[in-house]
Amino acid sequence: MIKSLLKLVEKKLCSPKEVIRKGFRLIQKNFVEKTNPIIIKNINKTRTSQLMYVNQSLVKYSKDNLLHNHLNSLSESELSIFLKNRDNNICNTESFSDDSDTKKIVLIPYGGSKQNHKSTQQMILSDFFNTNSNSFKSYYENFLGGFGSVYNSLPILIENEIKDLYLSDINPSLINTFRQVQRNPKQVQKHLASIDLEYMKLFNKFHPSTREEGKEWFKRIHKEFTELEISKKMNPRRASLFLYLMHNVQGGMLNFNMKTKLNSFSFCFCEKKLKQVPLMINKVEIFNKIFNLVNIKFSISKYETVLRKVNKDNTALVLFDPPYVNYEEESTSKDFLSCSYNYGINNFNHRGLLNKIKNGRYSFIYYNNHNPHLKDFSKKQNFNYLKKDVLYKNGTTATKSIEILMYKNRNTELKLSSVNTTNYLPIKIAS
Repeated sequence: MIKSLLKLVEKKLCSPKEVIRKGFRLIQKNFVEKTNPIIIKNINKTRTSQLMYVNQSLVKYSKDNLLHNHLNSLSESELSIFLKNRDNNICNTESFSDDSDTKKIVLIPYGGSKQNHKSTQQMILSDFFNTNSNSFKSYYENFLGGFGSVYNSLPILIENEIKDLYLSDINPSLINTFRQVQRNPKQVQKHLASIDLEYMKLFNKFHPSTREEGKEWFKRIHKEFTELEISKKMNPRRASLFLYLMHNVQGGMLNFNMKTKLNSFSFCFCEKKLKQVPLMINKVEIFNKIFNLVNIKFSISKYETVLRKVNKDNTALVLFDPPYVNYEEESTSKDFLSCSYNYGINNFNHRGLLNKIKNGRYSFIYYNNHNPHLKDFSKKQNFNYLKKDVLYKNGTTATKSIEILMYKNRNTELKLSSVNTTNYLPIKIAS
C-alpha cells in the first residue's frame, strides 16, 4: 500500500474541512469571476494586488465548503478585506492526490520525476527498516533533480523517525527554488502573482492566449531569469521565474550548462500551461509544508563531495538518480564510455560512481536504465537488481524502455523478500 505524503501534511495541519465532492469547479470559477474586478481595481498597488492574487489563487483550488460558504456571504468590500489578509491559512492538500503510482503532485515538472516508481521504492525502503529498524539515522540524495524520489521516500522516512535529510544538486537555480519555497514561500508566491499581474497591466488580460503571445512573454521571462543567474542572486524572484519557465517547457526538460551554471529553456505552447500561475502558488504553499516536515538541508554540491562525507557511515541511506545510460538489452560497447546518455550530459563517469558505491558502507538505492554493464556490476557485487517497464512520453509520442532499481541494505545479509529481482545472463556485445 502506497504511503501518502499529502496525508501527512493534512495530519500536521489539523484543520478540519468539509470537502466539496461535486460541483466544486463551478464554485471556484464563480469566486474568481467575482474577485477579478477587485484585483484589477487595485492593479497599480503592487503589493496589494500581489497579495490579493495569491489569496484568490489559493481559494481557486480550495474544496473547503465552509470557506466557500463564508466567502459567498461577503460583500465586495468584505471580499476586498479578505483578499488583503496576510494571515489567510489556506493549504489545499485535499485538491491533489498522491496515493498511487499514477497520481502525483510535483513542485517542478522535471524530467524523470520517479513518482511512477513510488510503490516499488517505498517497498524497498520499508524492507530496509523492517530488517533493521534502528540502524539508519540520515538520508541523502545527491542527484536531487525535481525532488520526485525524495517525495517517494519521505513517508517511510518520517514513519521511521529519520529527521535529517541532506539533498543536493549541482544546478544552483534548482537548489535556490527549493530553498526559497522552504524559507520564503510568501515572497515566491507574490513574485509568481506579479507575472500575471504585469501581463494584465500591459495587455488587459492575465495571461497570453496565443502561441505568439506566449512565446514573446516566455522570452521576456527567460531574459530576466538569465540576468539573475548571471548575477548569481539567490532570491525568491529567481525561484518564481524558474517555476514559471519549467511549467512552460516540454516534458520538464531544461538544458543546464555545467561550465557557466546557466539554464536554458525551449518554449512549448499550451494555453492551459500559460494559465498555471495560480496552480504554482498552490504548490508552493503545499511544498513549503512538505519541506518543513523534517530537517531538510538543500545544498549545491557535487556527488563526490557528499560521498566523501558518508562513505564509511553505515547509518546513512543514500539514493542515487544519476544521468541515465542508454537502455540496451545487448551492449554496444565494452563499457559505458561509448554509450549514449540522456539529458544532454555526455561525459558522466558512470564507472567512477559505481566504484564509489561499491566501496561505501552506506545502504543505497540506485536508479538507471537497464544496461548489461549495470547488470553485470550488480551481479559481481551481490546487489539486488529490479527491472521496471516504463514509457518515456514526449508530447503524444511514447517510447518503451526498462528502468532498474539496484539496491543493497548493507546492515544485513538477508536478501529482501517483498520484491522480485532479475536473473542474470552473460553480457553480449552486439556486433
